[in-house]
Amino acid sequence: MENLICWRHAEAEADSKTGADIDRELTKQGRKDAAAMAKWLHQHLPANTEVLCSPARRCLETAAALQRFNRQQKVTIAEYLGVDNTVDKITKHVLNEDSSRTILIIGHQPNLGLLIARLLKMENEACVVKKGAVWWLRQRHVDDTVQTYLFTVQHPDFV
Repeated sequence: MENLICWRHAEAEADSKTGADIDRELTKQGRKDAAAMAKWLHQHLPANTEVLCSPARRCLETAAALQRFNRQQKVTIAEYLGVDNTVDKITKHVLNEDSSRTILIIGHQPNLGLLIARLLKMENEACVVKKGAVWWLRQRHVDDTVQTYLFTVQHPDFV
């Protein structure tokens, strides 16, 4: 991947009507924050961006905020981004993507923070990805090595 953008779902209700974690909806503030981040992303995303989303309702609602700016933006549900999956599964899928692509993943803590830390080679660490925030990583090839670096971090309070 050339760009990996990790977007943590916005603020969600503490409980769902069904009692299942996967069914938790965004709060009013969460919808507002998702819309603010979606607007910023819409202004900055490359045209070839592939959007991958956890099947959790709060992530799907976060992704829907982006689709309101671009009706043609396809969102693919990726089971490996779900609440109960591991950073190992996510890393395996993300690193197998086409290196010229921009990938936007919408998911959960702690896995997003663990993925970012792993790609930035922060041993035994996890980054704290706040609700609704975006961490944008880029890769470049220097000699025969791939270097991953932090391009930007954005939070809905500051866009």
